[in-house]
Amino acid sequence: MSIRPVALPDGPRGTMARLRGDAHYALLESALAMPGQAEWSYIAGPSLATLYTDEDSTRLRRAGHEDVQWADPFEALQAVAAPAGRRVCVDGERLPGMNFTGGWVGLLGYDLARSVERLPTLARHDPPLPRSWWMAVDQVLAFHHASGRWWHCTARGPQDRWPWTTRDRPAVWTRTLARAAAPLGVAGAWSAGPRKLRTSRAEFEAGVQRIRNAIAAGEVLQVNLTRREEAAFSGDAWSLYEDLVAAHPAPFAAYLDGPGFTVASCSPERFLHLRGDEVQARPIKGTAARGRDAREDAAQRQWLADSQKDRAENLMIVDLMRNDLGRVAQTGSVQVSELFALEPYASVWQMVSTVRARLRADCGVAQLLRACWPPGSMTGAPKPRAMQMIEALEPVRRGWYAGALGYLDCGGDMDLAVLIRSAVVSDGRVMLQFGGGIVADSEPAAEWVETVAKGERLARVLDRGGDGSLSEAAVAPAPSRSG
Repeated sequence: MSIRPVALPDGPRGTMARLRGDAHYALLESALAMPGQAEWSYIAGPSLATLYTDEDSTRLRRAGHEDVQWADPFEALQAVAAPAGRRVCVDGERLPGMNFTGGWVGLLGYDLARSVERLPTLARHDPPLPRSWWMAVDQVLAFHHASGRWWHCTARGPQDRWPWTTRDRPAVWTRTLARAAAPLGVAGAWSAGPRKLRTSRAEFEAGVQRIRNAIAAGEVLQVNLTRREEAAFSGDAWSLYEDLVAAHPAPFAAYLDGPGFTVASCSPERFLHLRGDEVQARPIKGTAARGRDAREDAAQRQWLADSQKDRAENLMIVDLMRNDLGRVAQTGSVQVSELFALEPYASVWQMVSTVRARLRADCGVAQLLRACWPPGSMTGAPKPRAMQMIEALEPVRRGWYAGALGYLDCGGDMDLAVLIRSAVVSDGRVMLQFGGGIVADSEPAAEWVETVAKGERLARVLDRGGDGSLSEAAVAPAPSRSG
């Protein structure tokens, strides 16, 4: 591994705008920098190989053909991310926090849950996206937001194992730097048609009531219920990402362009961060709309801080994450280091807690992901019954939404964000999805309003590109209290 400082004329978004187009690159952007959490941005690519999971198996594809197949997607990721006999030698300074210098970058879809639990098949698979998709990268541009400096990271290895170095790679790296320093081109245009609801308000509120009935019957404690909006899409998905992140800056924003799909994410939620044997999860549960002025905003924050419903909702998921991590953690190492913290975002206040643990020596990426998948904040508790109810109440599978996006570094580190506040472009459509945790005292109408508050900024961006035909009641800002 070689790490060298490099001078580039722009920040992460401007540099990505120069690079994209002729190959698959990914941008992992700390668009809302947070000390100790989101301080670096990374541009990774072009890809050397891809690892993807369909309904039947997981396949590694490189040099135009399939190399290996696995029945278990988590074991596949473990095999490619941490091959036997791996040894990483670093030439250059790897600064604190520079945790991604080469490896794999990609997506885990919510439907990988079917590799963990036996679930009914009721919801429609639309569009038919892979269950996971990763690309191997031997080149990463790392940007440190506090200093405004770039580093160029490249990896070489034997041809029979990652990173499968070939003679042309140094030329690829040189061309990447030249393009990253070239004049910035004209941004492409995009347009979206009127948004359509895949779940009506009446259907969503009926789903909330069904969950409340199940809670009263002792079947479940909490269920995360979501709904999708979509619109016809044409044009440049990168320009859509730029508009979305400008309206909704987030600490774990990302742009990934894969075969037949694009993901533009403004996620505020870290799912799992693995550094050595230290694991961190930061589940988000609890929402209040931002105020229209400083006084109202402070009142909104205080309302969320005092909300017993939101605290209960958050605590259930904290307990779920503690239980998940406890399956693979060293005895006594699972701790809640922060409980009910409040964080401001463009359109909402969020309640965030932090759970930490130390991974057991006999556990790796595969065991950690299997123990925690899907993200607990996106299922409910207990997980198996909550996921069964999600399958019955949501008419279409979640696909990438409610999954995770991030990296697996060649040194073994991992950082994944929950795919929420995100747009997925595929099959000539752009899709948004919003939801919330339903508990015993959830009010159906208030839960609908909360989904509107969470999606307000992103939906407005689409409406500026289209004609915004949803009714005023559906897109109006949330009132002063959103449960």
